[in-house]
Amino acid sequence: MTDAEIIQQLTMRLQETIDENDKLRALVANLTEGAFAHSVLQSLYRDPNQPTGHRIKAAQAALGHESAPLKAVEPAIDATCEEVIPLAELVTLQRKRADQMLRERREIRVLPKPSARAR
Repeated sequence: MTDAEIIQQLTMRLQETIDENDKLRALVANLTEGAFAHSVLQSLYRDPNQPTGHRIKAAQAALGHESAPLKAVEPAIDATCEEVIPLAELVTLQRKRADQMLRERREIRVLPKPSARAR
């Protein structure tokens, strides 16, 4: 290969690279013209001609702006439905109940267990 042929090949490749660079600049200008960052990310991850890796990264970056973060919400009603009794008062009530049960206790007579031979 002569020097002239090598120069011609390099010149052709350089021109191809310049043309591709111009196309990419035009694409970027088209995507970003009057656009906000979020709309640029949307156009990137919606474009099936973009490499999958670029689309995934654009989708990840846009996700925080497209869906609201989950936050704790107060319950609509108080579903406990149980009155809170202070501990000292609860102890007093339980002691009164136990004393009343002791006063009203009945004798419990335990019958002998029948043996298996008695049948």
